[in-house]
Amino acid sequence: MRTRAERRHNDWKKASRKRKIAREIYSSYHEGAWEYYNNLHQYSKNKIHCSCPLCASKTNRKRKNWYGVSYNPPIRDLKQIEKLNYSIIND
Repeated sequence: MRTRAERRHNDWKKASRKRKIAREIYSSYHEGAWEYYNNLHQYSKNKIHCSCPLCASKTNRKRKNWYGVSYNPPIRDLKQIEKLNYSIIND
């Protein structure tokens, strides 16, 4: 079980990351000192998403998309697969 201090610290980290994303993405639409939410707590409880391809990509798709890929593994899995292939070839 996590301590209250650890939960607060993790909430603060998540909220500050979401505030940074909101400032970078939505500040181009509104010039000046515009904030998405009034305080930091609202960022930790609500959703802010970056729409870049790295954040928006899904691992499994129900159907093939227009370029024919239905499985898009995470970087971690790609590294493991590459390591296994390398060990098979060099053994």
